[in-house]
Amino acid sequence: MTETALTWHRLPSRVLVLRILEVIKSFAIPIVLLFVLNNDWDSTFGIIIRVGILLFLLLDIVQKFFGWLNFRYALDEKTVYVIEGNWLKKEKSLPLYKIQSVHSNSPFLYRLLGVVELTFDTNANSDDASFKLAGVFPTEAKRLEEILEQVRHRKQSGVTVDDSEESDETPAQAAPVPSRLLYALSTREIVLASITSLSVFAIFPVASTVISSIDDFINLDGAFNQVEDYVVHASIIAIGLLVIGVLMVSIVIGMVINFLKYGNFRLERRGERIRVEKGLLNRSAKEIPYEKIQAIRIKETFIRRWFHIVGVELVAAGTMDELKDESSTILPFVRRDRAMQVLREHFTHFTWSDELHRLPRRALGIKLLRISWFGFIISGLVLYFFRDYAWWLLLLWAIIIGGRVLSFVTTKYVRADQFIQLRTGAFNVRSFLTDKPRIEQIQVKQSLLQRRFGLCTVQFSTRGGFLSVETIDDIPKEEADAMLNWFSRYTVQEDMKTPG
Repeated sequence: MTETALTWHRLPSRVLVLRILEVIKSFAIPIVLLFVLNNDWDSTFGIIIRVGILLFLLLDIVQKFFGWLNFRYALDEKTVYVIEGNWLKKEKSLPLYKIQSVHSNSPFLYRLLGVVELTFDTNANSDDASFKLAGVFPTEAKRLEEILEQVRHRKQSGVTVDDSEESDETPAQAAPVPSRLLYALSTREIVLASITSLSVFAIFPVASTVISSIDDFINLDGAFNQVEDYVVHASIIAIGLLVIGVLMVSIVIGMVINFLKYGNFRLERRGERIRVEKGLLNRSAKEIPYEKIQAIRIKETFIRRWFHIVGVELVAAGTMDELKDESSTILPFVRRDRAMQVLREHFTHFTWSDELHRLPRRALGIKLLRISWFGFIISGLVLYFFRDYAWWLLLLWAIIIGGRVLSFVTTKYVRADQFIQLRTGAFNVRSFLTDKPRIEQIQVKQSLLQRRFGLCTVQFSTRGGFLSVETIDDIPKEEADAMLNWFSRYTVQEDMKTPG
């Protein structure tokens, strides 16, 4: 690498301030414990511990300083070069044409100091598949994204770097890729999602944890006795109003969290890529190339199904470390009809079917006959240790049996042309759609009980960041055999156009 032939750039000095603040944050708890709450310099052991903490803090700050000082990056027409390292320098290069997407992240401190974190992703699964610029000015981030847009433009038009230099059109003259807004969350949708989320009940375990932590330092037995006396002597109306008030506070907290997380949510299409932007305090943006989309999932929780609210995720091949969850959410909570409208209009390479096949009636029998080990274990424990509360087992078994009946009613499937579409679940339901070229493998399993009923379990694997597996239980064996036969009959054209 010839450094003199390139224009090298450093990260802004304020990035060093961010890294030092992150170091101090990581040492905040031991510093508070040892220097504020228990500032004991009399014992030798206490002095050694405190001096050791200060030395580690200083060493970490020095390491961050040299990491910032040594980091440099440069670009030419074909490659991005990076020099990094704390004590030992490491050089690496990445061809620009391999960069599939750019992900930006702006936590609150980054936005406060006016910098953006960029991650360039090749969608490969190696350690060097991506690299970060952990803090650049927005103007520099925009310049880098424009350079990558020009590279993509040349790649899609089949123009090499040499050809572009010989032609009249220079990279700076390349037309920018237009951005099209596909969906933006409204305030009403965020409020409704907060109300219909089960997180409204999270205040009870959180409050219990906080009270338990406070009780370790301050004796709250007296306060607990007063609360107990109030609950015992209070009327049902007063207790009901108290519970409603706590739930309302929980809903308000959930709204604040959702607004901070999903405020200014935008789903856009930029050329052949999907871009998702979200967040108020911590602003983030990620991109997914269309060609990397392997499947689409639609998730419906039990409560949100009543309001026809769904979440939409994409299963994308070769996701980077920060997106190791095999799916990426593009619509967190949207009415089902609006979600299907977006999918049908802007994801036209996936065809949704409105008519799906139900499971045969014998599938309900096999679901009810399966042993619920969870139910039997809980029943045994209750009957042995808490016999006075045995009537609660009726509710437990009603939920178990009701869930299996719901699973039978909900589970549907269809195989139409090149596409497989599944709908599975009981209380929480999810739909899955992919096509034959994107399926990695199909497995058919059959237990002894299923064999007697002529049913099978089928697993579909697609290529996400990890191997993504979808399962449908208790479909007829003849249909499972037909799926295997359908998948095994590839044509030459299908093999050549396999995506990802």
